[in-house]
Amino acid sequence: MSESANHVPAVFAGWIVVALAVAVSGALASLPPPAVPLLIWSPVALGVWAWRRVPAVRAFADGVDLRVAVLYHVVRVLFGALFLWEMRAGRLPAAFALVAGPGDIAAGLLALPAAWLVTRTGDTPRRLALAWNLFALLDILAVFVSAQRMLFVERDLRFFALMRTLPYATLPVLVVPLILLTHLLIVQRLRGSSR
Repeated sequence: MSESANHVPAVFAGWIVVALAVAVSGALASLPPPAVPLLIWSPVALGVWAWRRVPAVRAFADGVDLRVAVLYHVVRVLFGALFLWEMRAGRLPAAFALVAGPGDIAAGLLALPAAWLVTRTGDTPRRLALAWNLFALLDILAVFVSAQRMLFVERDLRFFALMRTLPYATLPVLVVPLILLTHLLIVQRLRGSSR
């Protein structure tokens, strides 16, 4: 492994630490709403750029165990359940929770068999894993659109307040960008395995 390849895991771990520090610090409360989509999409864009341009990043991504990438999505069960809980408590609008909650729970639970499928050979397991990946990706994009509606159209104060507290503050700085990055990694690796 080259010296530059050794730095990639450290940079990745550093991003996780910084993102968690930002979420815990309460810094999101002082940011304007347009910063939220930037927090989500900037790491995704940077990750795609680095994967295409930096061989060490591509080598790191190619070495990630696909089961780990898929099983990361189990965290969506927790957040989906929390969204529904907060809706019942009156702290989150139903217009968001009823989009985000059930879809995230389904995507997270289905990650369990999908993690097994990515270890199998053959077209059928690969196609089923790709189908899960597409479903879960469409779900997270629907959640993103719903959240933007809450931020910029509805301007729901309950949504603003809740998304600035833990554990929800981790969503734009770490959880959602990593969900999107793992979706891209999974589709790239599964499509590559078919060749």
